[in-house]
Amino acid sequence: MQKIKVAWICHFSNEEIRKRLPLSEMKLKNWIKTLFGKQINNGYSDFAPWVTNLIKEFGKFDDIELHVISPFLGLTHFTYEFRMNNVNYHFFSPAVPFLHIPYNGLNIKGLPPFFINRQYIKSFLLQIKPDIVNLIGTENPYYSIAALDIKETPVYVSAQTVYTNPDRMKYADDFIQLNWDVELKIHRKEKYYGCGGRMHRDLILRNNPDAIIFKMFFPIEKPKHVNVVPKIFDFVFFAAGVAKKKGIEDAIDALALAKKSKNNVTLNIVGSCPIDYKTFLLNKISDLNLSANIIFTDYFPNHTDMHQHVVQARYALLPVKLDIIPGAIIEAIYLDLPVVTYKTTGTPYLNRDGESVLLCDIGDIEGMSKNMRALLDSPPLAEKLRKNARAFAEREFDNAVSAKRLVSNYRAVIDHYHHNIPIPQEQLFDVKEFSIY
Repeated sequence: MQKIKVAWICHFSNEEIRKRLPLSEMKLKNWIKTLFGKQINNGYSDFAPWVTNLIKEFGKFDDIELHVISPFLGLTHFTYEFRMNNVNYHFFSPAVPFLHIPYNGLNIKGLPPFFINRQYIKSFLLQIKPDIVNLIGTENPYYSIAALDIKETPVYVSAQTVYTNPDRMKYADDFIQLNWDVELKIHRKEKYYGCGGRMHRDLILRNNPDAIIFKMFFPIEKPKHVNVVPKIFDFVFFAAGVAKKKGIEDAIDALALAKKSKNNVTLNIVGSCPIDYKTFLLNKISDLNLSANIIFTDYFPNHTDMHQHVVQARYALLPVKLDIIPGAIIEAIYLDLPVVTYKTTGTPYLNRDGESVLLCDIGDIEGMSKNMRALLDSPPLAEKLRKNARAFAEREFDNAVSAKRLVSNYRAVIDHYHHNIPIPQEQLFDVKEFSIY
């Protein structure tokens, strides 16, 4: 089969990559933050593990020449390129090196948003000359805006989320108009999309009725071996960033109800949390008389360390509101933690072959608390969920299959874009498989 050249535009970080990059200690930036009472960076952290996992799978393919383009805040060079494990990496600094002032924050009069970032990406693409570009995530304009500059190469958009979701105004407290506007422009321009759930598919078609939607799953971060440790928490809530849209406030309210039945019930909140928001949560916790029941743990720079920590809990409490099937839920399943979550447009899929997670409607605090109490009161229920969820995840979320499906999608897009060859029906998103919940 003919080899194809693929360029990804994305943003991610992992320990292996950071060892290869010339990175600043960001002492000046943290000193300035200290002067203004802002939270400082203690180092670099893993994020977007689904991108890392996808890279690992693509590195095994002989019929793909993969080029990964990504910003990296903290680079001491303007750009830095290297090849590792059959993958070509092209990094650029989205900020002035050493000063770490984002280029867009310079407010250079007359330049369009993220002009310098766009020039870096445009230069990389001219050098690579890809057969197809895969934009991973439209919600981050500091790199996604570059898709608007691509004119004669097919672009496949992988939906990490959909920022232009009307519910964002209701559930998120970090709305940014520029992010909304840029994503809307991308959706109206691009034709080909990959989605892992009904909500993202419907929202994209709302923005662009002519969009062609493929089925795709991001590879899952399967936890490496974790040591058996004593269980010291009842529930754990974990996320890269603790935020309202992740359901943390609802989780706290549900714990308050569960405490009426079990006074010493505990919740561990794991993840990075802005100082102001953490203060708000601590006040809420105090008002609900939960100070002795809830413990905060900061975000772990290494994802594996986070996995080792969260297995100290008996169950996972992950009431996400704006996602489909969050990676955190699948990670919890692989860590053998029974899951309590909300009924999104994706989570009922996990119960397709039998009950694997406990669900309630978004905002149903009483229902969430009832599910929490059910786990606390019934070890047989917890064991049933653990076994069902693990079996389902191993059947449905195979990383090699997900990566091969994406390669097939690329080839179908290239054929359709250049020769108008019909896309095989089995590669398209099937609404019968993902019904409305």
